[in-house]
Amino acid sequence: MRLYTIDTKYIDFLRKFQNHIYHNIENNRLRPYAGVVLTVGTHKYYAPLTSPKAKHHKMSDRLDFIRLENKGKLIAVINLNNIIPVADELVTLIDIASIADQKYKTLLNIEMIDIRRKQATIIKNANSVYNKVTKFNTEPRNARLVSICYDFLLLEKKLQEFLNQIDYQ
Repeated sequence: MRLYTIDTKYIDFLRKFQNHIYHNIENNRLRPYAGVVLTVGTHKYYAPLTSPKAKHHKMSDRLDFIRLENKGKLIAVINLNNIIPVADELVTLIDIASIADQKYKTLLNIEMIDIRRKQATIIKNANSVYNKVTKFNTEPRNARLVSICYDFLLLEKKLQEFLNQIDYQ
């Protein structure tokens, strides 16, 4: 797995159809997502990394939530309920070696160590979340998960709409 950024216009487009997709801009400056791309079902999905919030420190890994740690300290999380369908042309590989900000570069390298260590779990859990939300969403035991996840099938349709729009522009 490697880290990528995602196209801001695509994120802005999706925000029209799905609540709680984070802005790619904060305080009028680009604050791009960093995330991993993985295959979920038959689609590629982007799983953004998130800075840890107070509530995350009390949480342990579970199906839809992966902690990234360094020496026992929480440094980032991956919320698999927030995965976004993507196409190759909408993501850009982050060249960590070329990042000038040494603190940010170090953070990304440390995050990658834990991402690689947990890679199999991330992929397995992402596919399980996707299946529970798209195929078994009427089962009562999946109600909580369905309620906190993006509408993956809707976003897959919107991905195709977005790709069709950019083909004509």
